Amino acid sequence: MKIALIGKMAALAAVQVMLLGQVGTAMAQAYPSKPQRLIAMGVGFPETTARALGNEISEMTKQAVIVEPRPGANGILAAEYVAKSAPDGYTILIGTNSTHAANQTLYKTLPYDYVKDFIPVSGVSQGVILAVVPPQVAANSIAELTALSKKTPGKLTFGHGSSSSQAAVEYYKLLTGASFTNVPYKTVPQATVDLVAGRLDFMMVNLGVIMPMVKAGKVRALAVSGRQRWPLLPDVPTMQEAGVANYEWSFWLGAWLPAGTAKDVVTRANQLVVAALDRPKVKEYLLNSGSIPFPTTSDELMKYQISEYEKWRKVILAAGIQAD
Repeated sequence: MKIALIGKMAALAAVQVMLLGQVGTAMAQAYPSKPQRLIAMGVGFPETTARALGNEISEMTKQAVIVEPRPGANGILAAEYVAKSAPDGYTILIGTNSTHAANQTLYKTLPYDYVKDFIPVSGVSQGVILAVVPPQVAANSIAELTALSKKTPGKLTFGHGSSSSQAAVEYYKLLTGASFTNVPYKTVPQATVDLVAGRLDFMMVNLGVIMPMVKAGKVRALAVSGRQRWPLLPDVPTMQEAGVANYEWSFWLGAWLPAGTAKDVVTRANQLVVAALDRPKVKEYLLNSGSIPFPTTSDELMKYQISEYEKWRKVILAAGIQAD
């Protein structure tokens, strides 16, 4: 009698598991059934990338995708907001190496855990950074800029509005002994305004933000940070070609959901992001912005962000950047 009862209970449990699985699958198939929000960690490239991505996702799902930039504090405000949002798949962080690799060393405490409080969806993009100076700076190459900075230690200024921009310059300083005074800004666009106006002497900034200024002759491009020249700037050398041995630096974007989001929903969100990254409009936008698509699985992005944390930690500590 007991054996029969145990058998019935096991069968019932199996049916419950099957039904729960079917409910989860049905939820994923129906997702999204209402507007999604993409929370961009900043204005500029994170916001415009989120809009390019959101337009394609909206076209595929026939649901609105609302992009909400939450700039400030190196992406901390946006990351904290998403980490504390309902894990229902409708609030997605478009973060960067700032939110999920650099901040963990740049700040003594954070209101979020970059591993425990999020579920990775997919990588979004990887891009190069451009070293630029305004016309009044008497340097036509990285070598000349390095020499000029050493002649007048600390006189030349560099601006940044993200950890990518700051660390890219600090890495350059570390490898060459160049000397600049650091001028922090809340956002990258704010820093570029002062660069164009001549209130800054140097920046390393993502191509998408600075390219219009380069084309207009308002700033001069000296080098790109990647291992290869960028197709849209074939005459601009890499930092290594410009004489900075072993220099290579990139910035990247990814998408994350709050921890606790159902696995089937994460899988569906991944499918949508990956499919959007494969669309011609997004590819063209990224190329013009100095980036390439960076589609990954959830597990691949988790491994990547942890490895990037280790790399950024080494550079930040070696450069002597103090945690806030």
